Amino acid sequence: MINLVTALPAEARPIISRFDLGRVQPDLGFPLYRRGRISLVVTGPGKLAAAAGTAFLGALTDCSQAAIQVNFGVAGHAERQVGEILLASSITDVGSGRVWHPVLPQDRPCPADDLLTLDRPDLRYRHQGMVEMEASGFFPTACRYSSAELVQVLKVVSDNRETTARGLSAKQVSLLMGGALETLESLLASLEVGRLGRGTKPGTDG
Repeated sequence: MINLVTALPAEARPIISRFDLGRVQPDLGFPLYRRGRISLVVTGPGKLAAAAGTAFLGALTDCSQAAIQVNFGVAGHAERQVGEILLASSITDVGSGRVWHPVLPQDRPCPADDLLTLDRPDLRYRHQGMVEMEASGFFPTACRYSSAELVQVLKVVSDNRETTARGLSAKQVSLLMGGALETLESLLASLEVGRLGRGTKPGTDG
């Protein structure tokens, strides 16, 4: 199983199109899309919404096999170029100070950088690393349903000090996400190889 978590409809649209996902009806609390082994939930913005949506999707997962879980969306960065694609090498919840360290795949499809989850947008770009509002809700929740090495955060840089988030449109977000789909597919393939090779089961570290 592959579980994909996005915050915004604009982030989800290119994924839905690429994998030909269909909306699941009736609405069970979060917009849910599925086809075959791939499921996508749109949680809404913020870490609490991300945690709730991830738990919702995890509860629907076939627990007979460990699910690959990826939070895929946009993030700001003070210095990285718009359109850069990055894995999260660490996730820091700025509000609580808690830190998580994803187990990055050996065959990485893109560079990695630190990520900070904020309670509200920072348009002054005071932090180093990626900044967004969902990963610290997603990651520990997803790890309750899958082995840690199957849980990843993949982000596309949407704004920086030179090109701020002010005026960032849904269309621009979708275009950035669309440009990162090949990287997402490479990541999923790498995680699938690792999952089959390790024979991991939900709730274990392999």
